[in-house]
Amino acid sequence: MRINAYLFAADGEFVERSVASYYDLVDRLVVSYDASGRAWNGVPLDVEDCLRRLGGLGKVERCAGRFCRPELAPMAAETAQRAAALAAAGDGADWVLQIDADEVLPDREALLAALRAAEELGLAAVEWPMRVLFRSLGHGRFLEVCDIDGGERYEYPGAVAVRPGTPLRNGRQVGVPFLRAVVRGDARSLQVTRPAEEDERRVELLDPQQAIVHFSWAGSRARIRSKVRSWGHSDGRRTRVFYLLRWRPAPLLWRTMRDFHPFSRGLWPALKVVRL
Repeated sequence: MRINAYLFAADGEFVERSVASYYDLVDRLVVSYDASGRAWNGVPLDVEDCLRRLGGLGKVERCAGRFCRPELAPMAAETAQRAAALAAAGDGADWVLQIDADEVLPDREALLAALRAAEELGLAAVEWPMRVLFRSLGHGRFLEVCDIDGGERYEYPGAVAVRPGTPLRNGRQVGVPFLRAVVRGDARSLQVTRPAEEDERRVELLDPQQAIVHFSWAGSRARIRSKVRSWGHSDGRRTRVFYLLRWRPAPLLWRTMRDFHPFSRGLWPALKVVRL
């Protein structure tokens, strides 16, 4: 099985940790970025820092393009860049990983087993549960999204592995039959409380510690300020208000925060403190 991967050179804070978690699995790592160093909506990004952090890796292939598209909705521009990166990384591959630069894969063997299962079932994509870290508290402590009673909660933002040529929509989501790997016993996460989608094959394959750790909002203030301005889901004022009224005071107010995702009701019920 030949596996390649791609990522965006947009945010370097966790990129080394992320790539190290799957580097041994891949033959090529395509790093996609806008040649002008800007986000989809025109906001400047620190592309050079991300490229510098990856500079010592032998499998990296830089892939510059024109991805700054202010005339498009940010999510449409993100999806277009992903499609271009997937096309570049798909050459000669059986599978392409699309694990973002702030996501860490704890168990490579579990992912390989899921890819083999998907092949046996004739499926073209694999989704993976993610633990969402919302805020760093320092000294290895984080605020993690959890259920209202403190139980585990996962989300599925899209496929983490796809066959070359798989059509993408809304970022990493796919329009083909896919395998959704679920943590055993999870009946509370938003996506698994809903009936399976028409193209979804849902299988309980994983233990809790095998979920991807998503350092989604757990970076520095500078990183999060950049995120709310350049994110594929960014919608201007409302996202900035979320940063000011939810993210910044979270270390003080986290015990009272309920159902607080910026645009999806029921996705983030509460927070708890974890140590990683």
